[in-house]
Amino acid sequence: MTTTLMDRFVRWNLDFDGDLYGRDERERFRWYEGSTTMAQVQMITVPWVAAALVWAVGAPVAWSLLVLLAVFLVPVTLCSVYVEAKRVDTMPRVWSRKRLIVSALMGLPYLVFGVGFLYRVYPESNAWRSALIGALIGLAVGAVVQAVHTRRLRRRDAVLVGDED
Repeated sequence: MTTTLMDRFVRWNLDFDGDLYGRDERERFRWYEGSTTMAQVQMITVPWVAAALVWAVGAPVAWSLLVLLAVFLVPVTLCSVYVEAKRVDTMPRVWSRKRLIVSALMGLPYLVFGVGFLYRVYPESNAWRSALIGALIGLAVGAVVQAVHTRRLRRRDAVLVGDED
């Protein structure tokens, strides 16, 4: 198996041979739990703060917040690319209430920000209305696609479990 640049960065970041994240596996595991909790809280709060600020302050901060959100998504994207490259199955079999709430809390501020950005930066335009309608249609299509994909995964898993008997 080849070692990628991402693999080397992850190994360097996790500091397996050092003590940056503790002296043993128990301490490392607690750091990983804390880091995951921190990441989830940041993935919810930072976009919501940006969305609130674009509405409250308006055009003077809109472009800066747009750049901030774009940069904020870089590590999220890197995480997704890394995990999928390691063949981790990231597709949920069931959309629990908790998963729906967390997904909404993480995704909705981008819609609120986008509409607010267009409304505040281009006040004479109705582009914000078109963006809102397009986003809602996209959300509906995405939900249908996700539901179909989840159903297929559950059916495939049921067939595989049935073959083991």
